[in-house]
Amino acid sequence: MITIIVLWILLGIIAVIVILLHFSITAQIDLNKKGFDLKVRYMFFDIYPRKPKKKKQKRSKKAELPEDSFEDFEEFEDNIEESLPIPRTDDTTDKTGEVSEQIVEAKPEKIEKNEADENVSVSEVEDKQENISDIDTDTNVEAGTEDKPEEITVKQEKKGFAGKLFHKKDKGEKKPVSKSKEKKKSKFYELKAQYKKVKPYIPMGWKYFKKLLKAIRFTDTRIVLDVGKEDAYEAAMLYGKVQAGLFNTIAILAGVFTVKLKKADVNCIFDEKKFGYDVHTLVRVRPSTLIAIGFCTGVNFLKIYLSGRRKKKRAAKRRSKELAAKKNEVKATN
Repeated sequence: MITIIVLWILLGIIAVIVILLHFSITAQIDLNKKGFDLKVRYMFFDIYPRKPKKKKQKRSKKAELPEDSFEDFEEFEDNIEESLPIPRTDDTTDKTGEVSEQIVEAKPEKIEKNEADENVSVSEVEDKQENISDIDTDTNVEAGTEDKPEEITVKQEKKGFAGKLFHKKDKGEKKPVSKSKEKKKSKFYELKAQYKKVKPYIPMGWKYFKKLLKAIRFTDTRIVLDVGKEDAYEAAMLYGKVQAGLFNTIAILAGVFTVKLKKADVNCIFDEKKFGYDVHTLVRVRPSTLIAIGFCTGVNFLKIYLSGRRKKKRAAKRRSKELAAKKNEVKATN
């Protein structure tokens, strides 16, 4: 008994959702010289533009203190100042003077020690550098290294000449093929492979896309155009062109969407250069139709995907059987 009640409750909830989704979302479009106006509604609710919320004004309540409190506070400050001890200047000067004298006496000793250490270290380093330079000059004279720089320059010139010859020979050789063509070919094959994967879905997708566009309905459509020029002949020619263009565009829109035309007029005005327009329409879409189209497209795409997967598995099985048969034939011949 409880299960039956739960089922009835679920069926009632589903029925309410279906009924609510069957109500269409309406968008009211008004276009004229004043500007463009758009209003979107669902049932009795305004989706766009939303009504601005009224901001609550916060009252600034300043804390008002009585005058007696200020007088008590001033008396309290005077009592604190009287209770605080006054610092003596004589003691502070004596103490700071002693500390400063100690610091001044201690600093020169340290400075003299640092200068002595620096002088010793500099003199030692200079002596060591002179000894090293004397040893290097003696060894160079004994080994006869004075003639080596000339030999190095000659070798460098030879190397440069040989390098130039080698570079000229390299220029005569053929350059390797550029990899740009190979990249273009690889990209082309990748795009081709992706197109083959998407190709079976294109006709089904196009079919349901057209249904989706037909689900969009333009109702209560009113179009009024005012066209005029100073010359009567030019005004008549302009009137004919505008009227032909207007009705051709309406025919194209009616082929793509569902259009219910209420009024479409072109007013020709003579002896005045003018171009006015007033367009009003209601665009309606049912959420239930959108959900149904989306569900149908998903199911059909899934069928195509599963059928393609089955075909691939069958082809793989056939190839494996053919390979096994060839292996058996080779074994039999051996």
